Amino acid sequence: MSARQVLIDVGAVVITLLAVVLVHEFGHFSVAKLSGIQVDEFAVGFGPKLFSRKRGDTLYSLRAVPAGGFVRMPGMLGLAGEADAGDRNFYRATKPRRFATLAAGIVFNFVFAGLCFTAVNMAPTPSHVLPGGPLASAGVGDGSTILAVDGVPIHRDTPQNVTRDLHAATSRAQGRPLHITFQASDGSVRTTAVRPDLVLFYDTQSGPLQPGAYVVSGVNGHTVGSGDPAAVLGGGGKVMISGYPEGAPSQRFHDVVIANAATGYAVANGITANWLLGLQAGFDGQPFPTAISNGFQTIPAFIRGEAVGIYQLITVPSLGGVTGPNGFTGPVGIAQETVSAAQGGILGQQGLVWWIGFVSMSLGLINVLPIPFLDGGKLLFLGIETVRRRRMDPRFEAVASAIGLAVIVLFAVYVTIGDVGRLI
Repeated sequence: MSARQVLIDVGAVVITLLAVVLVHEFGHFSVAKLSGIQVDEFAVGFGPKLFSRKRGDTLYSLRAVPAGGFVRMPGMLGLAGEADAGDRNFYRATKPRRFATLAAGIVFNFVFAGLCFTAVNMAPTPSHVLPGGPLASAGVGDGSTILAVDGVPIHRDTPQNVTRDLHAATSRAQGRPLHITFQASDGSVRTTAVRPDLVLFYDTQSGPLQPGAYVVSGVNGHTVGSGDPAAVLGGGGKVMISGYPEGAPSQRFHDVVIANAATGYAVANGITANWLLGLQAGFDGQPFPTAISNGFQTIPAFIRGEAVGIYQLITVPSLGGVTGPNGFTGPVGIAQETVSAAQGGILGQQGLVWWIGFVSMSLGLINVLPIPFLDGGKLLFLGIETVRRRRMDPRFEAVASAIGLAVIVLFAVYVTIGDVGRLI
């Protein structure tokens, strides 16, 4: 790997961390200011100060470690000996103002995520024709736009609609040749016949193949025919297949036995297969009203998906638990995913801006959890104070926050072990 690529990868990780953490802290900062709470410092980064300037009551600083930032408010813990700003101390503010200040970081993370997804939805994304795939073999060049399949137009307003229409077309054909109308990169419109590949999605940790996508070229010594993918692959029984990893036709294998293949697309811990054209579909980009609506609809869908995923990790042993192949991602995994996203471009559907939005959503969701030290824990203490009509002992809150921080650090170390295990 070149030094330039290393700098790009490190830069992507730094930008991601700074973006999501500073948006979170800016939420606390801005609402505190609006609420009349004094902010002593707004810092970009951690560690020794490289540069600082004071404006009004607030010191704005740039620090040596570019891994986020923080906001410091007087009276945040309410302990004796803390900096005292009088009536502008955090714990002298009314409960609604404290609640708004604490919750602002979470809200800003979710709003920022929605804006990231909106930007991605508005940006046109070119299609990518996989080398050696059916479309490439039929003369469809990389970057070409699929306009219609067998005379049925492909809706290109969202990536979901493009994928839906292409999958519907290949499902109808069941492996028979399709008439593809496409716009080449030179603007000309052409038509060609393309026979889809039967692609096997292999996601199991024990078996003759590594997890991945494979083009099946032969079944039980015969050329692949047409029909329902599961039926072609033995109807759920054992079959012997030949083929190669998708996009790598030179890496052929022969006489590999698989069993229980179902019709479908990639699923965790399953073996599925379907007919594909060898295309990473692009789309034309959405108008702003549609893009922002779809962007913010991603957030509740993400929260539901995370809740279901965590429940399944706990209740389904075959998924491998929190450090298994489908488990939580720690610092190492986040850095690895950030590098992969950066290599996918800035505004692509799985590019860096999309990934920053995803990480921002994740940070917002984590901070909702009622764990001392996190915003959710502080909101929990505030709720208890509201019910009791008097504040809990600040020393108890400080001890609980310290324990919460220790648990978070230990869990991060535990998950990082899982990250490293997945890399080995």
